[in-house]
Amino acid sequence: MSAATARDLAIGLMASFLCGSAWASDLPVPAKPPAPVFTSTPSFSVTTYIWATAIDGRSATLPPLPAADISLHFRDVLKELNGAFMASAEMRIDRWSFLVDGQFSQVTSGSTLPGPFFSALKLRSQSTTLQGSVLYRVHEDAVLALDVGAGVRLWNLNNKLEIMPGLANLRIDHGESQMWVDPIVGARLGVELGGPWSLTVAGDIGGFGAGSRLTWQGLGSVNYAWNENLTLKAGYRALHVDYRDDGFMYDVTQHGPAIAATYRF
Repeated sequence: MSAATARDLAIGLMASFLCGSAWASDLPVPAKPPAPVFTSTPSFSVTTYIWATAIDGRSATLPPLPAADISLHFRDVLKELNGAFMASAEMRIDRWSFLVDGQFSQVTSGSTLPGPFFSALKLRSQSTTLQGSVLYRVHEDAVLALDVGAGVRLWNLNNKLEIMPGLANLRIDHGESQMWVDPIVGARLGVELGGPWSLTVAGDIGGFGAGSRLTWQGLGSVNYAWNENLTLKAGYRALHVDYRDDGFMYDVTQHGPAIAATYRF
């Protein structure tokens, strides 16, 4: 990975889906499914996941250095990755759901510099995304469950550039941090596929100039209920943000397959 691309790397959900069915006119009408039961007793779930992200876009996260195009496969990101943490939690009570989703990652890249005056360059990039949402269940039957709601997504990007001394015996350190909050609105649809299988599709959109110019994300997953408490999931997720502030620009899309495990208690 070139230094120009590495300096701008800051590894820092949802679309609509409808489905339905019709009965042939000569078939008997099935019994009406029982109405869903909502309870005032809260239930909780915790999800851990791995998201194999590729990154595409354009960013300038260390002004006054110029903007650079980014087009990285997951294997490129993985080479520079120091560590990452991704998890979400949800509390349900009656028709309401309260969700928190967070991601943190750090990458470090470096290269040698030509000439005798400086020896090497190192860049450390940290990215944190934290989202809080409130959803309300507007519909639920034996097959479909639809939630709509709103929330906020917080972004924090922190980059530090170090140029190591050579013959000049001069060390250069330059850092840049940006934090902003985006309002979002979104929806989540669950579809029972029969037996332990189900489908989840979710999406949100926001920013609207309050934080970023625009942010959106989409997620689709196929789920398998291993038992009453544990559900395994596999799907695809994309997350986009376009944020600009003077010379700072972060206009990127992260996208790739994801696997997750949700435990309910």
